[in-house]
Amino acid sequence: MKGFVWNVFVCFCLLSLISCKSFLGKSGHDGLSLTDCLADRKNQETLTNQQGSIIQVADQYVILSQDGDSRFLACNLPETYKKEGEKVTFTLIVKEIFPNERLIATPAYLTEISSKP
Repeated sequence: MKGFVWNVFVCFCLLSLISCKSFLGKSGHDGLSLTDCLADRKNQETLTNQQGSIIQVADQYVILSQDGDSRFLACNLPETYKKEGEKVTFTLIVKEIFPNERLIATPAYLTEISSKP
């Protein structure tokens, strides 16, 4: 009986580890915060499965869209992605810009991000 309980425990631990790994990049296990850090701003739109690269502007890391027309200042960009030239695929929620406000990029909140090979 003791061996059976031990085997069940080991199987449970292995399944737990496997399930945690499968969420990497989507649920905060890679440093992506799932809390909306710009809750005081209204949501404008959601951009899904976009491609771009990370650039540094005025000591801030921003996401430059693939076409080069848009820059997003993601308030929850994980430290692991703060590398100049890093290619990424991302989903984010674009936030409002307040009247008379001038920013280096459009404020945004990331819901998913992953490195692009």
